[in-house]
Amino acid sequence: MRSWLRKRAQEADRSLLFLDRVTDWSVLRRVTPYRAEFGRRRGKCIDRYYIEQFLATYAACIQGSVAEIGDDEYTRQFGSGKVVHSDILDVNDRNARRTITIDLARTESAQESVYDCIICTQTLFQIFDYAATVRSLHKMLKPGGSLLATLPGISQTTRGPLLAGAGADWWRFTARSAKRVFGDVFGDGNVILHTYGNVLTATALLHGLVEQELTQAELDYHDPDYEVSIAVKATRNSAK
Repeated sequence: MRSWLRKRAQEADRSLLFLDRVTDWSVLRRVTPYRAEFGRRRGKCIDRYYIEQFLATYAACIQGSVAEIGDDEYTRQFGSGKVVHSDILDVNDRNARRTITIDLARTESAQESVYDCIICTQTLFQIFDYAATVRSLHKMLKPGGSLLATLPGISQTTRGPLLAGAGADWWRFTARSAKRVFGDVFGDGNVILHTYGNVLTATALLHGLVEQELTQAELDYHDPDYEVSIAVKATRNSAK
């Protein structure tokens, strides 16, 4: 019931976008953000647009036995008809929807060769020992299985306890650091990296503007010097 009420409240908030929709960017000449919390109360956050674009590109990987961190929203959205088993991984034992409680920073506790695909969006920045987490995710994949992970690049700081208090806002990444982190575990040849964003969408994200306030051409323009979102497809070597 609480989840249903939260969803209805979110829909009501987003329906009010017309009240403060940004059409004249001169209103952003200010030293505080136009909207707080990435603008999520008014529509789809800019980084979520890029996350979904990445997952749509690799939707064919979301099949068989799939795990997702925190909930199964993207498993259902992009794996429909292809997923035969789905798990929700979470360190938070108060998450009623979780199927497996796991601290991903403790690699020794991770199961071996369980999943064909793991979806890990916007999670590694909340875990101090992110390298151990990458090793855990690699271990949990079946040989030939794929990890689909996204990381924040240009972004505001997220305040308050994350991962039910087990995590915090520790890290930001670049394409170079992400390539190194995942390549060290999966092997450089098994890592495909994408970056998304440009100076306009970076500005929009920092001010809490949402997808509906930009054109598709503005959202899709790619400037590698402005890494708003970083996404990684990492495949476990089938020989291991």
